Amino acid sequence: MTDLTTTGMLETPRMWLRCPYPGDGEALYQGVSESLAQLREWPDSLPWAQQPQSPRVSEDYCQTAYAAWAMGVSWPLLMIDKASDQLVGSVGFHQMDHATHTWELGYWCRSAFQRQGRMSEAVKALTLAAHAIAPQAQLVCRVDQRNQASIQVMAKTGFVWVKEESLVSESGQTQQVGHYRWLRDAHTGQSA
Repeated sequence: MTDLTTTGMLETPRMWLRCPYPGDGEALYQGVSESLAQLREWPDSLPWAQQPQSPRVSEDYCQTAYAAWAMGVSWPLLMIDKASDQLVGSVGFHQMDHATHTWELGYWCRSAFQRQGRMSEAVKALTLAAHAIAPQAQLVCRVDQRNQASIQVMAKTGFVWVKEESLVSESGQTQQVGHYRWLRDAHTGQSA
C-alpha cells in the first residue's frame, strides 16, 4: 500500500486512488456527464450533482480539491483504472471534523464501471489507510436508504447502520437517510 499522506495516492488491485490535480477537469467532466442522471437520484448524498455541470465546473473542483488535499482539509480521491487509465469515479473524506475526529465518507462510481465491486474496493482501501493514519477518527457515511448499491458497499466494507433520519429535500420530497459508522474491530481486531 502506498503512503496516502505523502504521495496523495493509494493502490488497489485494479485502481489508483489519487488526489485530483489541476488539469483533471475534462476527464472528471466526462465521467460525471456519463453518470449524471444516476447521480441526481441521490440529492442528499450528492448535492453537487444537482447543480449544472461543465468542463469548467469540473476543473474548478479539481483545483479546489487539490488545494484542500494539500491543506489537509479533506481527502478527495479520483479512482483511476490501472488497465485503461480511465476515471472510474471518486471516493474520499470530504468532511473531516478534526475537533470531533469525525470524517464523513462520500463516493460515486461512473456508470460504465458499476456492478464490478470497484466502489467496495476503493472504500475498503481508503478506510484502512485512514485508520492507519488517524486511528482515533470515526469514519461515517450517509446513504439514501433507496440506494441499495451503496447499502451493499457499506455492508461489504465494515460500515454498520447507526440510525435513520427523515429529510425533506428542496423539492419537498421526504428522503430516508441512513447513518453508517465503520467498525474498527471488524478489520483490525480493536474495539470500536
